[in-house]
Order: sequence, then C-alpha cells, then structure tokens
Amino acid sequence: MNLLKSVCALALLAVSPGLHAELVVEDAWVRGLPPGVANTAAYMTLRNTGAEEVVLTGASSPIAGRVQLHDTMDHGGMLHMAHVDSLAVPAGAEAKLASGGLHLMLMELTAMPAPGDDVELTLQFADGSSQVLRLPVRSVLDE
Repeated sequence: MNLLKSVCALALLAVSPGLHAELVVEDAWVRGLPPGVANTAAYMTLRNTGAEEVVLTGASSPIAGRVQLHDTMDHGGMLHMAHVDSLAVPAGAEAKLASGGLHLMLMELTAMPAPGDDVELTLQFADGSSQVLRLPVRSVLDE
C-alpha cells in the first residue's frame, strides 16, 4: 500500500505545473574551454509544450560563482554581450540559446569543465520553481 501511495504522489508531482513538465529542454550542452579561462557558456533549446508562458529568470551551477542569461549584439561591427533579466517562452513556442545569440554564461568557474564531463545546471523560473539539468560538455571544435 505504501508503494502505491508513493507512486501516486510521484505521478502528481510529474504533472504539477510548478515543475515545468511542459518545458522540454533539448540539445543542452556546455562549452569546454582550455585551462585558465574563467567563463564558459551553456546552450540549449527550450520548447514550451504547455498552455501558458514560461519565464526563465536565472540559473545556477555548483561550478560557477554566477550564471547569467546573456545576449550577443552587434554594435558597429563589434560583438558585445549584454545581461538579460529574463526570457519568456510563449505557449507552443521555443527559444534557442546558441553561440552568437542568447546563452547562459557560467562565470567565476570553480572547476574547469572538460569534454566528456557533465555539468549540473539549475534553471530558475518566474513562478519560483526550478528545473535541474545535467549537461554534457562539448569541445569548442564540435560546434
């Protein structure tokens, strides 16, 4: 009987809107860099299969002092990164976090992610919920 209660409780959690069961994360990875580099980036596609907008407000990782959402912009032929406060993914839409555009910057690294490693990354949402991911590290040469 206790097993049945546990299974039912897990099933309810799996469909809880606060857990972002409607947000599908695809092709998520972290860029591996040479030793001595203090920052790296995480990329992914966020696909909202739910009926309501999902708003990404932040992220964290045990290997980074800070994780911020950034966008890459061209100002007079010079590329610059700018901090972005949040990213709204409308119902039925997707947002791509990719090199040269929106991405998550992992800054003040305490460990150097290398190809073949996995990096834990927690996405944080406007409704107070979060989603923990394990992202593989890829070589810069794989881009």
